[in-house]
Amino acid sequence: MLFTQTFGVSTAHISVAGVIVCLILFTLQRFLTLRLRRTGRERKASIAISKEKDKVKTDLPYLLQFPPSRRHVLATLPGFEKVDVQAITPEMLKSQALPTVTTPDFDKDGFYTPTGFSTQDIKALGRFPDYAALSGVRDPNPVPETWDITKAKFRPYRPFRWGYHQHMALMKYDPDWWVELTSSYHTTMATRRALLAQHGSKIFFQNPCASHASRELMEMVLSFLCNRYPQHFSLSSDQTLFHNHLLCTTTHLLQTDPLQVLFDNVPEDYAIMMRNETDGLYYLRAAIVCSSVGWYASQHRDAPLKSIHTHVPDYESKMAFSMDRWFSKLSTESPVSRCSWGLEDWEAFHTSPDPDRSVSGDTMEWTRSAFKGREDEVTVKDIKLRCDAQTLRRMPVSGAVVFNFKAIFWDLEELREEKYVPRLLAKVLKEGKRELMEYKCEEHVRQVAVRACEQWAEEQVEKGWVSREWEVGTLEESPFFPGWEGKWRGEQGF
Repeated sequence: MLFTQTFGVSTAHISVAGVIVCLILFTLQRFLTLRLRRTGRERKASIAISKEKDKVKTDLPYLLQFPPSRRHVLATLPGFEKVDVQAITPEMLKSQALPTVTTPDFDKDGFYTPTGFSTQDIKALGRFPDYAALSGVRDPNPVPETWDITKAKFRPYRPFRWGYHQHMALMKYDPDWWVELTSSYHTTMATRRALLAQHGSKIFFQNPCASHASRELMEMVLSFLCNRYPQHFSLSSDQTLFHNHLLCTTTHLLQTDPLQVLFDNVPEDYAIMMRNETDGLYYLRAAIVCSSVGWYASQHRDAPLKSIHTHVPDYESKMAFSMDRWFSKLSTESPVSRCSWGLEDWEAFHTSPDPDRSVSGDTMEWTRSAFKGREDEVTVKDIKLRCDAQTLRRMPVSGAVVFNFKAIFWDLEELREEKYVPRLLAKVLKEGKRELMEYKCEEHVRQVAVRACEQWAEEQVEKGWVSREWEVGTLEESPFFPGWEGKWRGEQGF
């Protein structure tokens, strides 16, 4: 009664106020309960998402790893001034990836290559866009006017290293030497044609997913040839005809498969690796490989890097992780070169697996030596140094990574007059890891080569070319040797 009198509030008013307060408290309780439940669900969802991301990081570490994009360069090209060139997020590149496990449809908008170019961009770029701008790699300089292909020789690769262990052995890329033509051009082209006629799809294949990458590669290579060797190659003004003045041929580019164009005109091998949208790893999707020894390219069709290199000593234990990571991050403006080597007792350009001597499944025996059963007859004059000079680069638009490589042979005796080289090679052959040396050459070849190199190394010491106190190691000029360029240029007359 005191309360009502003091504040002038009736009992009826108190009852109404109480109901209102109860309703407010009930609503607040209900809100907090729902909020807690939703927060719990959100927390669980967040935990689930976090676990999924952790799973991707551990089980599929490259699924959201994409190479740097140069799509911003589109704004500098004619006709693209108003194009939105903002970067595409990794999540979008993943969800809207152009497929590689099924045939892609380039007529559908809104799909992306690993480097962030859309299907619309690809159609708008058309044929033979400015690949120097798109890739960030300059066009090559033309060969000197005094250069004569009938006298041209490969640069003398001598990629010997000490201390020797297996790694990627990457070297700086020189844009002038992506394709290296020499006096062997016609002979090599004829050999390749004969190999294709004999082996067909075992050495030449292309999956449908690689169609755009193959066309991009063809256009880049033809552009290189026309810039580097303008006296021998040219394109028609509408860029539909390619003229090869060495072979006296004209190729209709709109009527010929891009890889066939390369095969018919370029004496080098190509392998196209493409990013798989389901795991982020790179798989072999197209190849022209004539210079294989003991294997066919088709044995590795659609295989990832790790599977392709199972025969390479120490690859899985020391190189597989680094290679997968390197492929996932390689930028278009950073091509690299490398050079592998081996010693053979004949010029083994291509050696086929023998299907009649299959030992298990796809594993086939093959004869490496030309002196099988007569190994003791091999002399230093029979031994050839084989080098496989390679370039690895990412195509700017398709995002594919392309190997191109060439097999080059020298008589081992040429090393006799090359400073430091015999002593370095002898060290590698004698003290290198046994499994690696067995991969490089057969034992009878190794023994003959070691004796010859030790003799030549002593001759160089006696002539004063090399100090007896020289601590053997990888040469600063690697993969060449001191004075190589003067000798090489002199042999060609320029």
